[in-house]
Amino acid sequence: MSLFFVLFFLSVAGQEDPYKAEFGANIGMNIYAGDVNAIADLNLFSKNMANLQPDLGLTFRYRFNKRLALKFGYDYSKVGGMYHYRDGNNAFQVKLNNPLHLVDLVGEFNFFDLENNPYKRFSKKYSPFIFAGAGSVWMPQYQNSPNQNVAFLASFGFGVKAKIAERINLNLQFANKWLLGDGLEGKSQFDNPFPPTHLNGMNNDLLSGISIGITYDFWMKNCDCYQPEQPQKIKTPKIKKRDNKRKR
Repeated sequence: MSLFFVLFFLSVAGQEDPYKAEFGANIGMNIYAGDVNAIADLNLFSKNMANLQPDLGLTFRYRFNKRLALKFGYDYSKVGGMYHYRDGNNAFQVKLNNPLHLVDLVGEFNFFDLENNPYKRFSKKYSPFIFAGAGSVWMPQYQNSPNQNVAFLASFGFGVKAKIAERINLNLQFANKWLLGDGLEGKSQFDNPFPPTHLNGMNNDLLSGISIGITYDFWMKNCDCYQPEQPQKIKTPKIKKRDNKRKR
């Protein structure tokens, strides 16, 4: 977030974009990492990739300029499937089914001036970007004691944006949502006490995924630029035929 604010003040003087905001939808796939899917065990982690879950989301993005934006996102996904994991030397399987409602607010930085303007130097119809922010997740079916089915999370990742039409944008991104908790499994028996167990050394779960989305530009900015007055047409009087006869 500190990096975001520094970049904001460095580029706030850039050219204005004619539209303030975007709204759209995205679709993708997520994979969970935690107690029963440890990244440290690459053999089982690759086997558990079969448990990829769909992600459906909505996006609202407010653009400060062509480089910086603030995005609010909502995503619906879940942690589900049959997971293989080890506890010590023993191998186990467990079936998970934990629906997730995720919201986050992130700052985005584009590396290029993203606009459809072939006559402007350094402007591009595409741009890689990075983002970081915070949010929360609600797990309505997760019941433990005490009940902790809401948790905070940190969001971060990178992607590529492209302007495919005057007001249509395409977004491809890889996002990580690092849970400040240990409940993505949706089962209380995998909630590690403090200090953390060897199954999940950080005692925090992670949801990672790739998504593609389309947004539409709206909310045009007021223009305070100078606009010259249009010349008024001077109407010439019509000469009556009777007057022409008199002149002759």
